[in-house]
Amino acid sequence: MGAADGKKWIMLVAGSNTWDNYRHQANVCHAYQIVHQNGIPDDQIVVMMYDDIAHHKNNPYPGNIINKPNGPNVYPGVPKDYTGEDVTPKNFLAALKGDRCAVKKRNPKVITSERNDTIFIYLTAHGGLGGFSFPNSTLYARDLIETIKDMARDNKFSKMVIYMGSCHSGSMFTTLPDNIRVYAVTSTKAEETGYSCYHDTVRKISLSDEFSAAWMRYTETNDLKNKTFRDQFSDLQEKIKSSCACRFGDMKVGDCPISVFLNNTPQRVQEKTRPESILKFLYDFVSHMSLT
Repeated sequence: MGAADGKKWIMLVAGSNTWDNYRHQANVCHAYQIVHQNGIPDDQIVVMMYDDIAHHKNNPYPGNIINKPNGPNVYPGVPKDYTGEDVTPKNFLAALKGDRCAVKKRNPKVITSERNDTIFIYLTAHGGLGGFSFPNSTLYARDLIETIKDMARDNKFSKMVIYMGSCHSGSMFTTLPDNIRVYAVTSTKAEETGYSCYHDTVRKISLSDEFSAAWMRYTETNDLKNKTFRDQFSDLQEKIKSSCACRFGDMKVGDCPISVFLNNTPQRVQEKTRPESILKFLYDFVSHMSLT
């Protein structure tokens, strides 16, 4: 486990825009609400999303974004650290490694992590073999892995966890070393496509995807001090039916309690979310899927 005085850093990235891709920004907004309610301060959270759906002309509820059927509005309070044309692979990598000079933005928020800190990264969008899509460009696996390796050499973290939800996401981490304290989980194998879920008949879009819906529900309904990333991965394997979640890198990091990275979900949130029937969750989950 990391040092007691280390900071917890979070980076949340939606790599798409337009109304049809509603689910990706909804995922990031929901993820922000989770880490925020868990007590991680905004100055240790970096959010990248285009921010074009909350007030989109197709949104029947302006200013409202939901991530599950009849769910709460997850848009309020979400930081606007990188929006619009600032959502790029170059800015993502620069912000991740704390290189303000490389960010194409005035007064950018970046991760200024040190050797005792943890970093949790969540990325959600479309993807292809060896690439994760941004609105107007692509993050390539080789650039992501090289940045992570550089950060490890520079002692920029004690441990890092990366969750990536996209088609072909397994292809992004095939060269991730297993000895640099980095653990990655993907929604699919390298050759697989992923599936969205929770089709909303009013908004006429999908609200989430299998992978994101499953990991966030697990996080909100469990005591994270007593659950590890390995436990969560087992749950993902059980819940995701249309693709195969994969893991890469340092499996020892996967044995860490999730709270080491995300703090613990408040008891009131666990109690509020847990009564939702698991059977109903699974029914909604698999009954409203479409190809991403």
